[in-house]
Amino acid sequence: MEVDRGVTLSEALLRHDKWLEKKGIKNANFAVVTWSNWDCRVMLESECRFKKIRKPPYFNRWINLRIPFSEVFGAVRCNLKEAVEIAGLAWQGRAHCGLDDAKNTARLLALLMHRGFKFSITNSIMWQAAERSLIWRQYPEQPSVYPYCPFKAKDMNNPIIPYLPYCYCGVKSCMNVIRKPGPKQGCLFYGCGGFSVTRGPRCHYFEWVST
Repeated sequence: MEVDRGVTLSEALLRHDKWLEKKGIKNANFAVVTWSNWDCRVMLESECRFKKIRKPPYFNRWINLRIPFSEVFGAVRCNLKEAVEIAGLAWQGRAHCGLDDAKNTARLLALLMHRGFKFSITNSIMWQAAERSLIWRQYPEQPSVYPYCPFKAKDMNNPIIPYLPYCYCGVKSCMNVIRKPGPKQGCLFYGCGGFSVTRGPRCHYFEWVST
């Protein structure tokens, strides 16, 4: 398998940083672009903290391409592959393959740039020294919320129109609630939509439900 011949996360981040420096990008005004917030807000952040890897600071602010896409094509709920096709492009490669997803994200970004869309940072995370906690910031569309427990079921006073993002299986995710006693009890999150009692989740998709 390709992943068996890959490098560690720390090595990949180091190589990426050196590549940015070689291309003269590292000290320029640039931004990381992703489809959804999961890659930077959850996956990379949690992996670096768990493995005690120093993460380059430019990963703490990014452009969630879902937002510009929605402004251009309307508030359509879709995954990356569907977005590429809605934009009139043909999907290239295999869905949920990291490299192919990145290439198609770049193609969609280029199309929006060609249409004259003016991009700006949509989301960021930052350390708050006084509380030693991580603050999740989304701007300017929505107010800032905390990343690890942004919404609790017990705080719901009004019915919510269900929004179910797509997981890595390509199907709609399912909404769950943390039942284990603790600070996150009652928090809502999205999980793999291909979950089964016998086999468990088909992919490791995870995202907190935000207001």
